[in-house]
This record gives sequence, C-alpha cells and structure tokens, in this order.
Amino acid sequence: MISIKRYTPADAPVWDAFVRTARNATFLFERAYMDYHSDRFTDHSLLCYNDKGALVAVLPANEADGALWSHQGLTYGGLLVAPKVVSADVLTALQAIVDYARSAGFRTLHYKPMPHIYHRAPAQDDLYALWRMGAQVEVCNLSAVIDLHADPALHRPEYCRRNMFGRLQREGYTVDWEVPLAEFWPILTDNLQQRYGASPVHTLDEMQRLQKAFPDQILCCVVRSPEGVALGGTVLYETGQVVHTQYSSASEQGKRCSALDYLYGSLLRVYAMEEEVRYFDFGTSNEDAGRTLNASLIHYKESLGGRGVVYQTYFLAL
Repeated sequence: MISIKRYTPADAPVWDAFVRTARNATFLFERAYMDYHSDRFTDHSLLCYNDKGALVAVLPANEADGALWSHQGLTYGGLLVAPKVVSADVLTALQAIVDYARSAGFRTLHYKPMPHIYHRAPAQDDLYALWRMGAQVEVCNLSAVIDLHADPALHRPEYCRRNMFGRLQREGYTVDWEVPLAEFWPILTDNLQQRYGASPVHTLDEMQRLQKAFPDQILCCVVRSPEGVALGGTVLYETGQVVHTQYSSASEQGKRCSALDYLYGSLLRVYAMEEEVRYFDFGTSNEDAGRTLNASLIHYKESLGGRGVVYQTYFLAL
C-alpha cells in the first residue's frame, strides 16, 4: 500500500535528504535547483510513503493545462526510488500516482524517465511499469555519449579531431578551468542569437545562482588563444558518474581555429583519468520532440567519439 502526498516547501529538508541517497538521482532534483524557476512552473511534486510511513519514492513534477508532467523545467525526471525499493514497489508506487492524478482531475500524465547512464544503480523498473499501463513514447531525443570505461577503440575521435587537438596544443592554446560564467556568457548568447535567433534557457543571473548553490557540480571552462583570449567554452554539470555539457559555444574566431576540438580533447583526457566518472554526455541534437535530428550537430559530437543514448518522454491518458 502506497500513500501519496503532494510536496510543500515544508517538505524540502525531507525531499533533499531522500534525493541525496536515492538510487537514481542527481543534484538537479534538489530543491535549490528545482525551485530556481518556480515562477514559471506550478510545482506538483509527489512523495510516496509505504504502509509503515517510510518515504520510498518521490516524483519531481509540475502541473500544466490539465496534465501532470515529469517536471518540464528539468532535462530528465521520473520516479526517484530508495536504494532498497524493488520492482513490485515501483509498480505499486506508479499505480498509486496514476490513481492520485485521476482523482485530482488530471487528464494525462507525461513521464520523463532518467536516461540509464545517470542511474547510481539500475533503476528501469518504471519503464516496465509504464509499458504495463499502456503508456506510449511521445518524445525521443538522441544524445551523443562517450563511455570512458569502454575500450578506447570503440569511441576514438576521428583523425581530423585528434590532429586538430595536437596542432592547437603545440601552438600554445590552453584550457582554463573554473572561470566566471560572465566571461563565457557573451560568447554563448552571441552564437545562439546569430545561428538560431535564440537565447540560453537560463539567464546569466539564474546560472550564477545555481552555480553558487552547487559550486562542486556546475563548472565553466574556456579555451584560450596563445594571447589569452577566450575563444569558446562549456558549462559542465558533474553528476557523479556523468559529466554533461549543459552549454557549449565558440566565437567566430574560435570556430575558425576549431577551439572546441581542443577544449573537448582536453576535457576527455582529464575525465578519463577520474575513476568515478564513466560517461561524458554531449547532450541531445533534436527539435520537434525528436522528429528532427540536427545532422551536422550530432555528426560533430560523434566525430569526438559520442554514440547514441535516448532521452524519452512517455504519455499516458488518464
């Protein structure tokens, strides 16, 4: 028997303590991260208690237009479970969430499971439960990921990338770790505006506040010319066994000299030596709920050694 409680701000300490020990959670589910855009989303996160009163699972979620969503402000979500939770518990918890959602008047459930590479231990019981309920995939985005523990022959960058890295290294280009976000942000915003007429999902102020809350997990790196000019960079999210490129961009000068090749080559060499890091996730390359694949973007990521991992969203009519 599972009982469902809607999250309130008073639950924040309990929520965060659970997230830090869950089998499949990252810092993105702590309230200091989830609540930075609370003005844009109506939170409807749920806590699942067993018949002994123990918290066994939580669902980061929001409500919008009569639907209950795995939180739309997060890249991934799904049911976060306690270490000792087993498959039968997950089935029961998800059924209790569906029953709760129906009784609360929601018409649909949109569920964004966490890609398996982020799991601290296997935790795909929710996908089985969704299949049992008749849920359908409504979004399927494709990310490019390097398994740093695999045989290097399986993810070796293309020769042109390796050659470019060596040339820039010889010419005196360098990578500067842990630089202020404000130095990289103009490169990012200018590039997004010129190429796509778009802006970063986060404002500089939002990202600075998030980095202040999670200084050990959010990192900004730039590649510099021999003269010390920042030519490109990336914002990295370090989530235990995964390093994810949240943002990445180069200036026009940086593109001409392939500065990002040197940046990624340097990062991959460093993280490959860190035993606790297994995956380097370049992020998705899609539009229109995954139906359109940005061929040139994913080709670049694959030329660095990345291979496919999907980010999905499931739909269930209630």
